[in-house]
Amino acid sequence: MNKQLNDAIERVRTLSDDRQREAAEILFDFVEDQDKEVHLTPEQIAEIERRLSDDEGFVSDEEARVVIDRLTK
Repeated sequence: MNKQLNDAIERVRTLSDDRQREAAEILFDFVEDQDKEVHLTPEQIAEIERRLSDDEGFVSDEEARVVIDRLTK
């Protein structure tokens, strides 16, 4: 077992039974999702391609900071 996963499981063991059940459900959902194939519609693929080819730039760090500051106050 990966050390990070082992450390996480050790921490979960210190939680209440209810919280341990929640953690187990989350882990099972994660594992089950690994086996699912993603199927996109042609419209979804077209939208992804459109957004990837969009020349519009991202906001600057300063613009992002202004929004974050406004939302966190």
